[in-house]
Amino acid sequence: MSEVAAPPQDRAAERALAVEARDVSKHYRLGEHLSLSNTIARIARHPFQRVERHMFEALHEVSFEVRRGECFGLVGGNGSGKSTVLHLLSGVTVPTAGEIVVRGRVMPFLQVGAGFHPELTGRENIRLFGTIMGIDPEIVNDSIDRVAEFAEIEEFIDTPNKRYSDGMQARLSFAIALVFPSHIYVFDEVLAVVDDEFRERCLNAIRQLVADGRTVLFVSHNMEQVEAVCNRAMWLDHGHVRAYGETHEVAEAYQHAHGAPTDA
Repeated sequence: MSEVAAPPQDRAAERALAVEARDVSKHYRLGEHLSLSNTIARIARHPFQRVERHMFEALHEVSFEVRRGECFGLVGGNGSGKSTVLHLLSGVTVPTAGEIVVRGRVMPFLQVGAGFHPELTGRENIRLFGTIMGIDPEIVNDSIDRVAEFAEIEEFIDTPNKRYSDGMQARLSFAIALVFPSHIYVFDEVLAVVDDEFRERCLNAIRQLVADGRTVLFVSHNMEQVEAVCNRAMWLDHGHVRAYGETHEVAEAYQHAHGAPTDA
């Protein structure tokens, strides 16, 4: 969907936004991918019969904004639509309706170890990821030692990824995101499988990214982590926005709905 030019008085405000989503919906057609053999058999039996397939609505008219230089939290249970939002932001898929505008390079980490080849070493996977993201090879090579140091895997940097634990893969994912240059960083539950010490280092690193003017989207089931680093947040529930605004207000609504104690 083409982007409509903003009136002159709105251009300054527009430039202050890293992400804009306006009435975004995303539908998936269930059973769309049929095997060739089944398709041929169906046509042979009922050549003029139209097959009705159910639609699944992953997002329904979702609107939100992420400002440049802020950490924006995204919370919700399984099936809430969080991953769909991240896929839209990362360009993996496009909206069925509405519009989403992303300004700047996105560094996506949609799950622990995503994009890593199990047969490649840590060093080789760093280079592979940098190549996929279009980062200058010299920058990638100069970053390898810093990535390994932050991830605390210097001893295993030339070990195949298939021998890494979930924690090692999470540390490597996070370290790559911190070291490689980008405008918008997406962290999806990457801190769920690391120890407390490394988790605190990561939260401090996220705060530093924001202090440096970078934009961060932080997805977590841990509301304490969201409150610790996020300026604002959005709560999704079955594809609908349940709460959106200041993090403490969203956290209070989320915790109240789930029966968790609040500070109020």
